[in-house]
Amino acid sequence: MRAPEFRRDLKIALSLVYYAVRAIVRYSLRLAGRPSTHRLTILYYHGVSPEHRLSFARQMDALHRRARILPASYRGELPSGRKCVAITFDDAFVSVAENALAELARYSLHSTIFVPVGWIGRTPGWVMKDTEPELAEVVNPELTEVVMSSEQLNALSPALVSLGSHSLTHPSMLELDTKRALREIEDSRHQLAELSGREILEFSFPYGDHDASTVAMCRAAGYETVYSITAQEVDTTSSELLRGRTEVDPSDGPIEFFLKFNGAYQWMGYTVPLRKTLRSVFGKRVPGVRVQPH
Repeated sequence: MRAPEFRRDLKIALSLVYYAVRAIVRYSLRLAGRPSTHRLTILYYHGVSPEHRLSFARQMDALHRRARILPASYRGELPSGRKCVAITFDDAFVSVAENALAELARYSLHSTIFVPVGWIGRTPGWVMKDTEPELAEVVNPELTEVVMSSEQLNALSPALVSLGSHSLTHPSMLELDTKRALREIEDSRHQLAELSGREILEFSFPYGDHDASTVAMCRAAGYETVYSITAQEVDTTSSELLRGRTEVDPSDGPIEFFLKFNGAYQWMGYTVPLRKTLRSVFGKRVPGVRVQPH
């Protein structure tokens, strides 16, 4: 078995264990009269190619049957009865408009699209990075996607699609000085609001790279919710600005996708401190970790 397949299978196995243990704990709490609080799982995609449209449609069918879809920015008590899930897309690729949104519209499922404002209507020129936080090494695979044009963005239904900023140029916020970071955060919000005629209240960090300072910049810029790429079950009754998300792909199989939208990949967020330690010991490249495109 190749290393990428092994890592994927290992994550599925660990997530199955996490899901089972969590189910036992929650059942025990209910028996003790202490039901656990409902949490929102926020999923994030990038592109949806024509080859993967059918598998994406099957994933949306699974969500329609088994989950309740809410906006990623939802705040307040969650409705009971079904698992609550939000759907987001980073990078505003044309393939999302062409292949994903029609499948979402079949069931009137809401989604949020994060736009790299400086690349609207263009082939993206940013570098690709590892999707695993704290272990990123830059690579440059060929990009075949195109960011939606202003006309395509303006054609999106406000009732079904929210827009958020994904910065101006898609940099790592941790590699910028304060002045440049502020420009990426503030100017992207104003430009996207002017282009779309919408109030822009959400921001997704490129590569998920953030710290307390950049989160504070987002708050000062007027954003009400900002997003990382660390898998997390979100407490929607909290006033916390930052929310984690779980990466999904149209190629994910039924079991893998089920575990992801049910929050069973949350254990990966707990490994971030360990990955930070490994990176500090081994440097930018950690033995046994392969770079994946983002």
